[in-house]
Amino acid sequence: MPPPRPPITVPPPQGWQPGPPTPPRRGPGLLIALIGGGLVLVLVAVAAVVLIIRSSGDDGGNGADGGGSDGTSLQAGKIAGGAEAIPNPDGSLTMARPGVTSPVVDIYEDFSCPPCGNFDRTNDPMLKQVAVAGEAKVVFHPMVIFGAGTEPQHGNSTRAASALRCVREGARWLSYQDALYAHQPSESTQGYATSDLLAWAAPLGLTGDDFKTCVTGQRYAADVARVSESYISSGVQGTPSVRVNGRLLSSSDTQTPDALRRAIEAAS
Repeated sequence: MPPPRPPITVPPPQGWQPGPPTPPRRGPGLLIALIGGGLVLVLVAVAAVVLIIRSSGDDGGNGADGGGSDGTSLQAGKIAGGAEAIPNPDGSLTMARPGVTSPVVDIYEDFSCPPCGNFDRTNDPMLKQVAVAGEAKVVFHPMVIFGAGTEPQHGNSTRAASALRCVREGARWLSYQDALYAHQPSESTQGYATSDLLAWAAPLGLTGDDFKTCVTGQRYAADVARVSESYISSGVQGTPSVRVNGRLLSSSDTQTPDALRRAIEAAS
């Protein structure tokens, strides 16, 4: 009798959904192996894209380029090549050169979702590149995919997404998003404590009293829940989910930066 065949391993589908808790990460592991020798080149190429923080007030900007859902002012942040990072009233952020309207790359993310962290580390440099080059309009949509009874993930996600909405200036918004992913807890660990959220924000100049009150009081928790429900109702059933000009991409289109870039170019 022939020996049993080993199980077939299938990559996770696009649109991850919460599952059993995963053990804490112990290092970059597979990610670095996947990127390989191209890692340094990618980081060098994006060095010019890394955020240029403007001295616009320690709450993340006092300008009035737009308004938040509660009437607070939102300010576009300049990044490289004339591109801008623009916070939107619904808590999302648009990254593009002025005048670029298509293709639109919508990214739905949950800061407690492990594949979202992998997606960010793998694809974020390329997404910044295409935005700065004027090749696409990239929109980040933070949300909470975990149900209210799923803890500690739901609480972690809500605190992180609410804190990000407290950042009113676009360049700092992107930098703070990077900090949230850099400190992503495992699914089984309570994380994103308000003290940590404030500590990670301080090096970005986010130290004002209003910002601190916003974070500690989770000012935007209800807004995060409402927007998350609207995304789910629109067909977003897992994270990360990526749409290009409204079309939901498959996992094969988002596994690598090259694959995602090809999907973006095909929609141009």
